[in-house]
Amino acid sequence: MSHRSLVLEMRKLRQDSGLTISELAKRINYSPTSVSQATNGKKVPSWDLVHAFVLGCGFEGDMETWKRAHRAALRDTKGTSSSEDTGETPLPRLALVPRLRRTSEQSLPAPQPAQPEGLLALVQQARAFERKDRRVTSVTSGDHMHTALALCTTPEDVIELMNELVNDKTLSLKELEERSRKHYPISNSTFTQVLSGNTLPTTEWLHIFLSACGLEEERTVMWHFTVTRIRISQMRQRERQGVLKSRRRLRGLYKVVKEKSGLVFLAAALWIPLLTIPALHKLPAIIP
Repeated sequence: MSHRSLVLEMRKLRQDSGLTISELAKRINYSPTSVSQATNGKKVPSWDLVHAFVLGCGFEGDMETWKRAHRAALRDTKGTSSSEDTGETPLPRLALVPRLRRTSEQSLPAPQPAQPEGLLALVQQARAFERKDRRVTSVTSGDHMHTALALCTTPEDVIELMNELVNDKTLSLKELEERSRKHYPISNSTFTQVLSGNTLPTTEWLHIFLSACGLEEERTVMWHFTVTRIRISQMRQRERQGVLKSRRRLRGLYKVVKEKSGLVFLAAALWIPLLTIPALHKLPAIIP
């Protein structure tokens, strides 16, 4: 192992670690000049510097291999390429323990993120839609109403935001009625009933309401996503309740059958003889 081979191995080790000279120097508490001179090939660095250099680059193999390589480099600079001073057999260049390699981001395909479900998926889909829609210019992550919609979990939450939207636009119910005529006339009493209730509006009614409030089309997307998400949640909740109700009914039926099984067997024991006696009286007539 020559001095040049040691230098090349050290350079390759640092390159594979992804560290710059300054970053490595800071990590091993040496000056950047010392780290740079260690691999410039002018002189063999001290063993302490080589040891710190290799460990700083993340090497986790046998350090004795590097120590022997360092001794061989010292012999090389003294003009003794043989192993006269130690009696050791010179190691071939490939005898070094494999280095710790830093996986390049380009060498492996980027991992595909798991497809989210529920609220996160709907919010991400809405954001992706807005990013692709060139008409969207004002919808940002700082939109408080947009964020509030993502946090809604009940119909009451949506109704509350609808009332806040009306207040923010400083609209009266009479003005909402007049503006809704552009799409479909809705009376102010209907607006009052929906805004004071706890039931989600239909898709058509919500569209008319948002348009009457003067909301741009691109800003209505998150409203529809939120209402749809809550409806799906309600449907799943009803399905779970139905399954639990059926299980409770079956459990109760099983309990009744188990408790009454003794009486059933007793009744069967009493009725079977009564049914078989008339048949036994007819046997002489049947058999010659």
